[in-house]
Amino acid sequence: MLFAVLALVLCGCASIFQETRTYHGPDFFVCNYWIDRNQDKKIEIDEWEGIKDCFLENEHISFVAYFRQKPGTPLSFKLFAPDGSLYREKSLKQTAETTIWCQEYEARDLINEKGTGIWKIEWYAGGQLVNITTIKILKYPSN
Repeated sequence: MLFAVLALVLCGCASIFQETRTYHGPDFFVCNYWIDRNQDKKIEIDEWEGIKDCFLENEHISFVAYFRQKPGTPLSFKLFAPDGSLYREKSLKQTAETTIWCQEYEARDLINEKGTGIWKIEWYAGGQLVNITTIKILKYPSN
């Protein structure tokens, strides 16, 4: 069964409308990239590259959320820096049966602005907190 999906790549405020097959994975995770391995323009769970919770300064970071809310439901996220300060927040409305939100950053940019350590992202649906995801960002080890 195919679902209409809104995949948002909000680093540059670009959005891509795509379809995906039925999803059977975690609702929230962090990885490096989405790679369309079979070139079908459909997001599949095995196409998320580098799912983990610790990143080095030379890596690309994608915070990913799968929302299955009623269309029109407000969705939002808040990204907190290691010092606890609010670094970024954005919001949108659920537009399809499943919305995939991919919020992307370069680890180096996050470190340069707010430092290394534990970064936290809070995901909201309908104004209610639905998930907290944390990652560690470290400088590249020096010799």
